[in-house]
Amino acid sequence: MRHAAFCIAVLALSVLPADATDYSASGTVYILRSHASVVGADKDWFSLVNVSSLGICRTADAGYIVLRLRDDAKGQRMFSLVLAAKAAGTPVTVVVDDTIFDGSGYCYALSVE
Repeated sequence: MRHAAFCIAVLALSVLPADATDYSASGTVYILRSHASVVGADKDWFSLVNVSSLGICRTADAGYIVLRLRDDAKGQRMFSLVLAAKAAGTPVTVVVDDTIFDGSGYCYALSVE
């Protein structure tokens, strides 16, 4: 009986979904782009110097990871932080979850510090 209960417990635990992995990177802002809403929502993005790998996030623009910003209040605050860091030449740290991306495969920034 104990063996059967143990087997059931192992099977139940083995089918639980795995947590996504967060990745972080730091660097100075290479480029920051903002597009009019005519182009579509969530089209603002930036990239960091020498950040060319964050999980399966797509690269573009000189081989650096493209980090999308959402078109909401939090995305606007992140845009402001990235803009200030670009103007000052100071590094920022970004966190992404490589399972959260747009239709083109570019990851969204979860946080910018």
